Amino acid sequence: MGESVEPVGEVRVLGQSRAWPTIAIPGAFVGTLVLVGVLFDRVSWAGLLLGTASIVLAFTRWRNAVLADDIGLLVRGRAGLRRSYAWADIERMGWVDAGMWRGMWGSTLTVYPRGGPYDVPGPNSSVNVGGIWRPAHRHLADPMPALLETHGIKTLSDD
Repeated sequence: MGESVEPVGEVRVLGQSRAWPTIAIPGAFVGTLVLVGVLFDRVSWAGLLLGTASIVLAFTRWRNAVLADDIGLLVRGRAGLRRSYAWADIERMGWVDAGMWRGMWGSTLTVYPRGGPYDVPGPNSSVNVGGIWRPAHRHLADPMPALLETHGIKTLSDD
């Protein structure tokens, strides 16, 4: 599971990190806090800590991507490209935002694998497959609904 793999067939990008907005926005916020701290001699340590943590998280997820090929899901991270789940092993899946503000802390692809009711992970307990910094507005059509329909996988909101 930890070794690098090669994609099979057509590769579709389900989501990939875009680091510049997630670094630029908190960077501007931290810069403003530092400027206000220098000018008015008041520093918001909580704001500086949150902004710095956001920048560090963006750098750690800079090259992350969740891809799909003919066999299943692929996750590209710092360790390379690895196979995550085959299409036949997935019951439900979808994106879940990881923070209270949409996308501030990124998004994760949540997968409910097939299996027995007490399997962990399984149909009653999820696993987070890949974390990305997903952009708020997508310019391309989302390939996820077509993939889910093709492989008979439910969305997270389906019963």
